[in-house]
Amino acid sequence: MKMDGWPLSWQTTGAEQMKGVSGLAIILVLALAGGITAAQWPEYQTMQVLRQDGVVLFPQALPVSDFAFVDENGAPFVKQDLQGKNVLMFFGYTWCPDICPTTLMDLSRTWKRLPEAVKQQWAVVLVSIDPARDRPENLAPYMHYFNPDFKALTGNPDALQTLAAELNAIYHRVERDDGAYLMDHSANLALLSKDGDYLGYIEPPHNASRMVALIKALSQ
Repeated sequence: MKMDGWPLSWQTTGAEQMKGVSGLAIILVLALAGGITAAQWPEYQTMQVLRQDGVVLFPQALPVSDFAFVDENGAPFVKQDLQGKNVLMFFGYTWCPDICPTTLMDLSRTWKRLPEAVKQQWAVVLVSIDPARDRPENLAPYMHYFNPDFKALTGNPDALQTLAAELNAIYHRVERDDGAYLMDHSANLALLSKDGDYLGYIEPPHNASRMVALIKALSQ
């Protein structure tokens, strides 16, 4: 999808998939996320069914290191600022012509269909993989174009890379013949718990109907 007014870059690639876990693990992991029981949502009784829907949840939540970035308003932003919220975290950049705007548009459509009580439990965060170009003055209008409730983070390239590695996000710079560069990157949504732990990830496509069902299931 091309967005008028935003530059072109590069089609993204899917992240490396991880193996599924036992059916019993879904109850444990959803509990960590403040989620549901199988009786509340029968079609997601087994990890196999969930995996078929592109959702990978780990047998145990994984710790995420503390971080210190700046947000789209130029304000300091640390991991603790997300405490108390389930988080959908996406790694991308403002020059992305397809996957990033498509994902953010899908999440914006999802957001509009969620009850207010559910939205209060969640945060959507874009983490920049191109901090040289993704400065707050660029990130703010970009994010507001999709949804003013969504956050964007940028900062030290090494710190951003550390967080990406912990959340299985893959990206690298691709040089072009004209001297410009592109960013090739994965497209999964990382799922973080209200305690800031890494629960798993959601593979694309992130269409609104699917995401609304998943978010409601993972909400208290």
